[in-house]
Amino acid sequence: MALQHQNLESLGSTISGLSKSLADQLKYLNQPEPSFAADGPAALPSTIEVQGIRMKLLEALEGLHHLVTGPSDFWFQESMFLNHELLTFDVFNNFNFWDAVPLNDSARYADIAKSTNLPEQIVRRFLRLAFGIHVFAEEASGSDRVVHTAASAHIARSPFVRSFVSHNMEDVRPAATVGVEALRKWFVGHAEPPEDVATCAVPLATDNGLQRGTDLWEYLETFERPDQPKGFRAERFAQAMQGLRETSGTMTEMSLNEATVVDLGGSAGHISVILAENYPKLKLVVQDLAAAKSAFDANIKTSMYETRIQFQTHDFFQQQDVPADVFLLKSVLHDWSDKYVLQIVRNLLGVLQPGNHLLVFDFVVPAECDGENQSTMPLPVKKSIAAMDLQMHVACNSKERRVEDWAEVIQRADTRFKLRGAHLPSGSPLGILDFVFQG
Repeated sequence: MALQHQNLESLGSTISGLSKSLADQLKYLNQPEPSFAADGPAALPSTIEVQGIRMKLLEALEGLHHLVTGPSDFWFQESMFLNHELLTFDVFNNFNFWDAVPLNDSARYADIAKSTNLPEQIVRRFLRLAFGIHVFAEEASGSDRVVHTAASAHIARSPFVRSFVSHNMEDVRPAATVGVEALRKWFVGHAEPPEDVATCAVPLATDNGLQRGTDLWEYLETFERPDQPKGFRAERFAQAMQGLRETSGTMTEMSLNEATVVDLGGSAGHISVILAENYPKLKLVVQDLAAAKSAFDANIKTSMYETRIQFQTHDFFQQQDVPADVFLLKSVLHDWSDKYVLQIVRNLLGVLQPGNHLLVFDFVVPAECDGENQSTMPLPVKKSIAAMDLQMHVACNSKERRVEDWAEVIQRADTRFKLRGAHLPSGSPLGILDFVFQG
């Protein structure tokens, strides 16, 4: 959609038509419409039709919002609102506002203050901002009672979403605030960005007033907090990644049959559990650092696959000594710049045999234009990709990659890797790239 030539009436008409199309699709699928209520659906169906309409509608809504806001208010609001929306999420997470309001009832401000151990005035002020973005709501206008909305109820129900938000607020956001300092220190004056992980923004950030002084992964493993158990950051990160389980259904479309699969950097083993559910003859080995073992044990015990999935302590920056038919790297390589990707992949060469597979299940930047150089990527998708790419830059000094970028770096590791296929499901930022080792 070319927004440059749109006006209030044309965008309003587009929004009206797309809203009806979306409602019709949901009726056809016998699915509920979105709702602000606490029992509203967490997500829309992932069908191509629904997601296609959804992306166009979001783009038109964003355009109309921008026109109505105007440039003057846009800069005033964006520069101030974003700071305090993020602060509000951080406060809600750290002081557990989510559980202070019952899912099926309401709570007085005084009750929330007691539950969070905060002054009632502070509770009211943070909730007042949250109401404006549909996170919690007044039970009625001017009421002294607060209820959940769909957004706040979703995070209250999901420990995975809480972990994802906590990781971003507490581990990544402090690094983002010193992103400019990192650029000045390590990037200014260079024709190409440095690849060393230590040149990300994380070492310059502080935690409880202490300089982190290390990369994200060492920080997650070693930076303690007196009110939390040892290794809580690494375990929280593993749980946050487990929350992406629902985006991983495309793994079940692969033809794996009988094979030994090594899930490198597999954390709590959530992808291996999905594979075990769908391929009863697979043997699965999850390899990760020792800190991931407790999250793995907790996950596997509830999965009924303890006999088929084992955990091995392994650092993928060391030589691999376990032969396998398939080596799976799920959301691992995008955390690392090219020089580290080369090292990780080359560490597999000692055990690879002709016909073995390297499956890269990771974020794939889709093509922006079709064969006639017409843009095919909706603006919400572009924004999501850009945000994830900058997340990698800030946290890991890495980047997101297109299919051709993935092929180039894997084949630079060893020319015997050949890209057999790339599966890029509609509506998902994750793709599966199947590299065959030809020996």
